[in-house]
Amino acid sequence: MEEELREHFGDLLDEDTFELLVRYAKGERIDLEESFRVEGIVIEVGDVLKIRRGDDVYDVPLECCKDRFELGYLVRIKSKVVRSERDFEVIGDVSRTVQGIFLGKNGSRFALAVGNSVWNCVGNVECDRGDLIEVKGFNQGEKFFVLSYRKLGKVEVGEMWSRIKSVVPLKLVNLRGRVSGLSGERMVKGKKMAIIHISDESGRIRVVLLGDNAKLYRGLDIGDWVELYNCYARIGYDGEIEVVCEDGLAIKVF
Repeated sequence: MEEELREHFGDLLDEDTFELLVRYAKGERIDLEESFRVEGIVIEVGDVLKIRRGDDVYDVPLECCKDRFELGYLVRIKSKVVRSERDFEVIGDVSRTVQGIFLGKNGSRFALAVGNSVWNCVGNVECDRGDLIEVKGFNQGEKFFVLSYRKLGKVEVGEMWSRIKSVVPLKLVNLRGRVSGLSGERMVKGKKMAIIHISDESGRIRVVLLGDNAKLYRGLDIGDWVELYNCYARIGYDGEIEVVCEDGLAIKVF
């Protein structure tokens, strides 16, 4: 039976899933908890283990083995409740520690200048603009999820923005300008969207704020300073260049 199943499914199943399938084929009763599978990064350890996979966080009760889990480690959980070592696998540490300059935040997301680039980070930090901080965390997609941080001092924030007139489509840009237009907010395909215009000494451009970035809209007034990091430039519906902030980050500078 096992040979027939392996020949049929080939490499489509991992060993744990294959084992469950063999037991099911033999007529054994399979607890639904045993069919639970999730792989992610540990972000909290306690009576409940919290692991992150992308934007999703999973809670897994721990009845044993708390000392086997550490923040920043990639783990594979094989049961809805961890009762023994067979219910999980620790794959390894995927965290890293970097130093950067805190630029500002929008909710739980913040911009961190690291070398010549700006990172979009997610985490609860209490920092002021210009704080030099050391953060420990991990990358998933375009975001860096922060597990811990500490302040190291204060530094000057250098120039890291393009001029509006130099923006070209199909590229990521960092911009700084004053709000020169507020064009409203609405829901589009179940996602919150707001449109503003910002201006610098070189020109004016439309900015589309999507998702979490759209929350910034209601706190803005004409003349406020706004900074955009890792936002996407494209040709808009009217043929004009616009900047879209969805995976990137928009912040108000106080």
